[in-house]
Amino acid sequence: MRESLNFLESEGGKMFKINIINQYWLGEEVHDLCSHGELYIKVGDVVITNSGRDEEWGISTSALTLLRTLYEEPAFTYQEIDPERDEPLITHCGNALSPGCPISIYWGVQHMEGEITLSNFVKFTTTSYKEGVIDYKDLTVKISEKEYREEIVAFSLEVKAFFEQSQKKRIEDDDERESYEAFWEEYNTLLEKAHSA
Repeated sequence: MRESLNFLESEGGKMFKINIINQYWLGEEVHDLCSHGELYIKVGDVVITNSGRDEEWGISTSALTLLRTLYEEPAFTYQEIDPERDEPLITHCGNALSPGCPISIYWGVQHMEGEITLSNFVKFTTTSYKEGVIDYKDLTVKISEKEYREEIVAFSLEVKAFFEQSQKKRIEDDDERESYEAFWEEYNTLLEKAHSA
């Protein structure tokens, strides 16, 4: 089975899929600056996360980190992931203001001549970097840049719509407000650039 996962290429079907299963706020909607929920992520024939696994993710912060991968390769694309150093692509706590929660999902994103290679998938399922590590080291997929961009844009648009339909945020702390505004400025800039590509 491991060999069959080694370097899967797209043949009509989607080799990379990310969907929001549910999205919600923790606590009071007006005070929660990040959306949370369950995700469905499938790479080749492997489901990385899905409903019913008792896994909750920071959806809005994950959308921003994924938008960044459309234009830059994560540092860990070419080296072993160090969760104490590297920023995950899928976050758990969902707080852009205080990163560092060990529970997360990483993968490398390599850009090359209109194609994207996704590899080096690792999921940390506990607050320990030593326990609950699921390493999909043999899982590598190659897809078109267009397919990857469309998947990330659709995901990010759904996140943005969720915020637009929610109550206006009440942010009393000036630093938090500044960080929140910077988050959405970067988010919207990257999304607009990707959407118009």
